Amino acid sequence: MSWGLAQTGMLAGLAGVAIPLVIHLLNQRRTTVVDWGAMQFLELGRRARRKFQLSEMLLTAGRMTLLGLVALAMTRPFWMPAEAASPAGGGAFDAGLGGVRRDVVLVIDGSGSMSRRAADGASVRDAALRWAKRFTESLGPGDSVAILGARDRVTPLLAPASYDLVKARAALDSVPAARGASDLAAAVAEALRLLDVGANPVRDVVVLGDGQAFAWRSDEPSRWEVVRALQREQARRAGIPTRIWALNFDADPADAGLPNCAVAPLRLARGLITPEQPIAITTSVANAGPRPLARAAELRLDGRPVPGTSRVVGPIPPGASAPLAFKTSVAALGSHVVSVRLTGPPDALADDDEAARAIEVTAALPVLLVDGEPGAEPLSSETDFVRAALAPTGAETPSIRARVVKSDSFKADDLAGRRVVVLANVRRVDANQAAALDAFLDQGGGILTAPGDQTDVEAANALCDRDGAGFMPARLGDLKGDFARRQTNAHPSPSSFVGAWASVFAQGDDPPLAAADLFAYRVLKPAADAAATARLDNGDPWLVERPSRSGRAAILAGPIDAEGGTLPVNPDFVPWIHELLFHLADAASAARSVQPGEPVVIDLDPAPAAEVARLTVTMPDGTTSAARVERAGGKARALFDGAGEPGVYRIQLPGPAGGFAYATVDADPRESNLAPIDAEARAAIARDWPFAFEPNPGRLAGRLLAGGPGGRREIWRYLVLAALCGLCLEVWLTRRLVQARGSDDLAPDPGRADG
Repeated sequence: MSWGLAQTGMLAGLAGVAIPLVIHLLNQRRTTVVDWGAMQFLELGRRARRKFQLSEMLLTAGRMTLLGLVALAMTRPFWMPAEAASPAGGGAFDAGLGGVRRDVVLVIDGSGSMSRRAADGASVRDAALRWAKRFTESLGPGDSVAILGARDRVTPLLAPASYDLVKARAALDSVPAARGASDLAAAVAEALRLLDVGANPVRDVVVLGDGQAFAWRSDEPSRWEVVRALQREQARRAGIPTRIWALNFDADPADAGLPNCAVAPLRLARGLITPEQPIAITTSVANAGPRPLARAAELRLDGRPVPGTSRVVGPIPPGASAPLAFKTSVAALGSHVVSVRLTGPPDALADDDEAARAIEVTAALPVLLVDGEPGAEPLSSETDFVRAALAPTGAETPSIRARVVKSDSFKADDLAGRRVVVLANVRRVDANQAAALDAFLDQGGGILTAPGDQTDVEAANALCDRDGAGFMPARLGDLKGDFARRQTNAHPSPSSFVGAWASVFAQGDDPPLAAADLFAYRVLKPAADAAATARLDNGDPWLVERPSRSGRAAILAGPIDAEGGTLPVNPDFVPWIHELLFHLADAASAARSVQPGEPVVIDLDPAPAAEVARLTVTMPDGTTSAARVERAGGKARALFDGAGEPGVYRIQLPGPAGGFAYATVDADPRESNLAPIDAEARAAIARDWPFAFEPNPGRLAGRLLAGGPGGRREIWRYLVLAALCGLCLEVWLTRRLVQARGSDDLAPDPGRADG
């Protein structure tokens, strides 16, 4: 048998047992002796005196015991047999709870796999909610319940725990639809945190799910070690071991054999395009079913099918995937969303049949070229080749609008309205120019630095070393090669290119960029938060970049004119420089396409009126929420941190422009695998702590609520009853003592002779 206290802090109340003794001693001190003539001849008999003193001692002890019982009852002590307190095994969970009060946290798996249909046509989610409602109806007064939704991030549906069971049932009626993935380890940890403030002697966490293996993260044992340690520490601190129960509501057994295909997250060469500019969308379709499968897929723009894009993919073998690529263009300026959707008969899981990505269509991209070595002859200036590549002769609607300024006359005003600035062989950047470039990054701009023979290495490195605040993403090292000798020193290595925008230049057995000769270049040393996204064939970095403030900064190892090599005349130079500059201009794309739980940030240009503080957000399920408007440095942006599930989020933009801005949240592809957790993984999770997987919903309810001899029993009620009985006895003893004192005061002492 083991004992415990539900409220150990109430043990401090035991200090109150000393109150009767203190009062008794204080009263004795205040007794005043008055000599009265005739009373000196009267003496209290010794026997009567001893009897009175004994009665007083018993009465004081009784009063102290009475207060001790009340204080002990407030600690809510309980007892349970040793087998009921064991950390694992059948005996730990076969015992009922009897009539004791309990704190319960219900964890409801909210992942997309819970939307699968069972044999009776209801979804697994519906079955779990029916059980949860019946369970809450079985709870009684004094029981508390909290409800958590387990998704990519844990969502409180009823927290902190409430003793209002009507409120609990209302929370179950408003559980959101099943979407996205779930993390049950994180949800159990949050449930344990909620139980830290529980007041009842029984604490339970009940996880309601569909048994999908991915949700349990059984391949990440370190996550469960953290949760297990949390439970043990809580049990040590409170003296009450929290028990965890996992109840799986399986779908139709035949459901395991149903086909299921999923669209992987979309990959775009760029999220920023100009009107009618082709955009490539690539993805893949994975077959998570048990047999080969072919599915039809189509491209959609703003939710509407793009004509002529429907095609059949497959047959795809089980466990394999097939690539899928589309090309389209968009005419209208503003924010749009492209998606790839599987069509035809629905499969086992509909949520993974579509993937989307937000894009922005802008007018011709405004670029500033800062020329560090102007020339008098054609194509002799540092920026001549780049300018020609960005605005080809005869182009009616160029996608980039470039302007050139000399480096010695470059000032902050030149950056107004620009999206990207190129520093081409600039000797040095003075303090005012550096401040202007820092502010440019703060506003979301992009900077490309191309050092050459005129570049002051020491000054450039100082811009990188400013406590990580400089716009240069790498230090300039030794010079390899000689600009004057014009001998090949290295070539770009397209196989090392990183990023969707650059990967298109690595396709084929002999990419044209691999033939570009570099006569001389600087060895780049990336800053701590920067990365080499392209290398040369000798392994040295060629392009280093990093997100910087709200923008993006990059540096090439060498110049982009004919003096540095044959890159400007390479067949891929024109598309490559276009893609690079659009990539640098589109730093905001990372905030438009995020992972579940990450904030969505949308720049507002023009800024809304000062009184606009909130913008309406339409969620993937059709409900609405609000994004707050933040203002700083004359700029405004919409910030929404409620993107917790996959899908498309539409933000209503304020006037006068109006319209919408789109953002997308990618789904976790692992959610498409509906394989159940196996017995070995269940045993590994449940080992060495009070955790049990229960396959039978009806039996779990009985094990939780049935009364039995092995359950924990509170005894505070008996202590309160004993205190009441003690109070009655104290009143009776007090009256007897008063009466005895009145009669014994005049009783003769039998040990004395009559006078």
